Amino acid sequence: MKLLKNAIKLFKDIYEDRRLLIDLSTKDVQRRFSGTYFGMVWGFLQPLMTIVVYWAVFQFGFRSGDVGEIPFVLWFITGIICWLFISEAFSFASNSLLEYSYLIQKVKFNVNILPLVKILSSFYIHLFFLAIVLIICAIFGYLPTIRIIQLLYYMMATIILVFGMSLLSSSIMVFFRDLNQIISIILLLGMWGTPIAWDLDIFEPNIQRILKLNPFYYLVEGYRDALLGRKWFTDRPELGIYFWSVTAVVLLVGIYFYTKLKPHFADTV
Repeated sequence: MKLLKNAIKLFKDIYEDRRLLIDLSTKDVQRRFSGTYFGMVWGFLQPLMTIVVYWAVFQFGFRSGDVGEIPFVLWFITGIICWLFISEAFSFASNSLLEYSYLIQKVKFNVNILPLVKILSSFYIHLFFLAIVLIICAIFGYLPTIRIIQLLYYMMATIILVFGMSLLSSSIMVFFRDLNQIISIILLLGMWGTPIAWDLDIFEPNIQRILKLNPFYYLVEGYRDALLGRKWFTDRPELGIYFWSVTAVVLLVGIYFYTKLKPHFADTV
């Protein structure tokens, strides 16, 4: 019951400071690339080059063929764009308390919004890439269908899961700085453990069921369903129930550790 009250208070505090949250997140995007000659162009160029390099390696190096009737390039970019958002948002949000340590030491500042500041700043760049992906899909003849509206659902699901993860990681990061290196390894494993560059159907059904336990599978496939007009999220009820169960546990665990460690942040950062 206490954990539930802490969760309600956390989201209430975030809602009350929603304007400050939006203001800080927009300034964070600008500050991230301040001092560089090309500015925010790097925020778009680096992920774009990552997409191009991975696609070229798998399309031409490993000679990956089309996935069903979907051209490999579309199948790949509609999956990796979700993963790039997850990895960037989680990585930056995990460092949010350390990066904004000067704000934590202010008595009246709402520390609860800091992980979400980083997630939203990554989300703005993510929206830009979504526009590019939609254009590429249209060039290949995959125009947006009514199913594109469920992209809002999958984006919300991604933000909530990453927020829960970052509450835990950012809290621990304050006391254990080596976690940053561990997160890099986790993200690397997550990249290759999620069907982004390879098709899940190459495995036997039993292996597929195990791989689907990865909650990121639900999000990546959901992005593909929305962008390519394949399925509704209601067509995957079992995966949906499993995903939200895992997300709820991750969120509650994150809130628990965050509220336990929060009183010690100002003395440690």
